[in-house]
Amino acid sequence: MLLICAPLLAGANTYDIEEIALPKGMSPEISGVTFTPGGSFVAVNRHGEIWITPDPVRGPWRRFAFGLHEPLGVFAVSESDILVTQRPELTRVRDSDGDGLADHYETINDDWCATDNWHEFTYGLPRDAQGDFYLSTSLPDVAGSINTLYPREPLNMVKVHGERKPSPGRYQGWVLRVSPDGLMTPIASGFRAPAGIGISPGGDVFVTDQQGDYIATSSLIHVQPGRFYGHAASFKWRKDYKGPVDLKTLTKLRTPEAVALPHGSLGGSPGEPVWDTTGGKFGPFAGQVFIGDFTKLISRVFLEKVAGEYQGAAFPFIRDAVGLKAIQANRGRDNLTIPAGKQGLKYFRDIPPRKGTPLRFGNMRMSFAPDGSLYVGQTTRGWGKGDGLQRIVWSGKQPVEMKKIQLTGDGFRIMFTTAMGGRQLANPKTWRINRFRYLYLSNGSPRVDESKCEIRSIRPSADGRSVELKLAQLEPGYVYEIEPLELTSAIGKKLENPLAFYTLTRMLSGRTFTGPRSEPLLSGKQIDTGPNPEAGRLVYGAFCVICHQADGSGGGPPGAAQPAANFRQRGPEAPLAKTDKQLLHIITNGAEAKPMPAFGGALKPTQIRDVLAYIRAAFDEPKSK
Repeated sequence: MLLICAPLLAGANTYDIEEIALPKGMSPEISGVTFTPGGSFVAVNRHGEIWITPDPVRGPWRRFAFGLHEPLGVFAVSESDILVTQRPELTRVRDSDGDGLADHYETINDDWCATDNWHEFTYGLPRDAQGDFYLSTSLPDVAGSINTLYPREPLNMVKVHGERKPSPGRYQGWVLRVSPDGLMTPIASGFRAPAGIGISPGGDVFVTDQQGDYIATSSLIHVQPGRFYGHAASFKWRKDYKGPVDLKTLTKLRTPEAVALPHGSLGGSPGEPVWDTTGGKFGPFAGQVFIGDFTKLISRVFLEKVAGEYQGAAFPFIRDAVGLKAIQANRGRDNLTIPAGKQGLKYFRDIPPRKGTPLRFGNMRMSFAPDGSLYVGQTTRGWGKGDGLQRIVWSGKQPVEMKKIQLTGDGFRIMFTTAMGGRQLANPKTWRINRFRYLYLSNGSPRVDESKCEIRSIRPSADGRSVELKLAQLEPGYVYEIEPLELTSAIGKKLENPLAFYTLTRMLSGRTFTGPRSEPLLSGKQIDTGPNPEAGRLVYGAFCVICHQADGSGGGPPGAAQPAANFRQRGPEAPLAKTDKQLLHIITNGAEAKPMPAFGGALKPTQIRDVLAYIRAAFDEPKSK
């Protein structure tokens, strides 16, 4: 093992991680970070405090305010005037008498609904050039209770399309704009858990959303007024809503993400997007987007506009080892501390630990400092360990990375941060390119229509800093996985992160995918040979394991009001004591008054039959002869 890992660990890091010591008595669950115009650092935590320091490394720190309701976003006008997003409102917190402590709390806006559900949050808080603030709200989860007593506004528990994460209150699952004088305007709908929101240097609003029902994979989304982005629950709060909407209608209305963050390969729960505006102080990625994740990962995104819409490539930036044993031992309950649970494990590749300080979990809030370093606030909400504050500093050494990937008429142009070995760039064996799709379904989707891409020609540049790959087939609607194999720079340094994903939504001509969005493109006629437990095993791993567990013992996700069925239970009341007809009905239509959702909209009847066959084979009592 040492012989395998040692070469990969040779040499100093191009980016170092430093631990920032927090003051005694400060809760380490950092849920928002920013800098004042004067350069002071401001942090909020889940326990409702605001802390300020002129220097996070040397201090001193002072507690500016406390008693807030789970603030998850912060904007500093000055050291004495700070705005925060609490769960139920946007609040201005001021020090009016100059003693360094807040004494004035003012509600700027609270025109959206909030309940006490465990999965309900309000995120923020970027401000645009006009002075408007932007917020995003997540959906509650029926795995936990929703208190319908004494709501701030009337609730509407109507389900649009059977979603398990409803939008009972107005503008849950939306992006909202609040003007400087406190007027709220709903901007766009269709979000599940948009835990990160940011504004690009050009003034465009982006959010990250998290994989789950309706949202096949986590993603970076360009938010445009009036558009719908996929999750049906919030659709009923649109002014043009006239009643229940089916999946076909939702598919026509849905705007796809700008960049997919493939589930497992690039984490599973992204946080705040921040743009590198440091002018080169953070290395060679000026203008690109950095996105933290709940897992031990920070990603990097290059965006380009194609036919008037954003798309682009996502790369790992900093990863740290998670450990396959830890993942394999996980039963689904703490799936956010690993690369997106059991299904994510299928696409996850562990790496050797970094030298020096390791990256922790919970990398949900980030901010660039005046000196060009990147501060990372970490909060795990009890799903992991190690909340706190770290910063990432560029060493000044040139990283060996794929810098950008641009779409061409017949393939991709890949640009590097430094000159690469010319012979390697031109060698077909260096390049492995695959593509896949995600389906738009109420219960999400694993990768489908996966295939290897044939490379027709390779055209390296004379200086070794770029290469153009012409593909035999280039089609919109796919995510292209680009993986250079054993590629090194001209001076022999290994490519640090040899993995990228380009989300190809539009061709240069503007052409988009016109095939079925909610079913795979199957080739050839499928022959029905009866229930297939092995095919059912794959369906179980994709859709069922997070609640019913890999061993069938049930339980459910964190905060579940009722446990999922335990297939290992025995006796006349056991779930598997029911007939096949009864169980097929439950899988297809859901179980009323229980957290079991309907899978009839996500799975074909043959898949439902197959997964039941697998459940019977894996967990049922052997039938006596």
